[in-house]
Amino acid sequence: MRWLVCALALGFASAAEAVPQRVVSLDYCADQFVLALADRDQIAALSRGAQRDDSHYRARARGIRQTRGTLEEVLALRPDLIVRNWGGPWDAQEVYGRFGVPVLQVGDSTDFDAARLDIREAAAALGQRARGEALVRDLDARLQHLRATAPPHRAAVMYLSAGGAVAGRGTLMDVVITEAGGRNLRSEQNWAVLPVEQLVQTPPALVALGFFDHGRTRMNAWRPTRHAAVTRALAHARTIELPVASVSCETWLAIDAAERIRAALRP
Repeated sequence: MRWLVCALALGFASAAEAVPQRVVSLDYCADQFVLALADRDQIAALSRGAQRDDSHYRARARGIRQTRGTLEEVLALRPDLIVRNWGGPWDAQEVYGRFGVPVLQVGDSTDFDAARLDIREAAAALGQRARGEALVRDLDARLQHLRATAPPHRAAVMYLSAGGAVAGRGTLMDVVITEAGGRNLRSEQNWAVLPVEQLVQTPPALVALGFFDHGRTRMNAWRPTRHAAVTRALAHARTIELPVASVSCETWLAIDAAERIRAALRP
């Protein structure tokens, strides 16, 4: 009996030690996973973009240390887990692996199945499985509601970013439009440059706009969407502005964009 108690105690101690206590996030997309799943006292630092207007959990980031993400600065924080999407060195796993620090790669989901898996993997790495399952249940419930109330006719929808990019097949935004009950007007694979002629000659039933009311893009006088023809076409089209925090990272947060598009598609 004594041996069994000791074995159980050691097992619980090992499990507790496996939960990271000094998590560092390298970019604002990775910040969303850390802020959504980790306890506040688990977080050693977030990225400098954690409080940007396109950071979904920016309110939770207040008061938490921020890092520029340089190798020297991050290592000085003594991290036991690094979370990244695009921040830091491109070969972050190899770089930080030399110092014995694991790196969790998150984001870049192309559909909600991948986003669901991403949540679970991050939750497991952070020792927060229950919190991850709660996020998954919320995502699934919202998807189920969208599917159960899908309109009988799928209206044509185009996603247009302020930089002039449109989303085609194989992108998370294509899935967002489909789940919202629409039909993506763009049939080519991946992302493409805005086809001005098509927007003018055969406008979709709805244009979902991304980053048009965003601080940095408002200051860019040379962006393609400021073209006179585009401006006129959008003035006569039915448009909706998507929340920047829902489209700035390819994660489960894109469900917010799907719900916004669904609301716009209602008669």
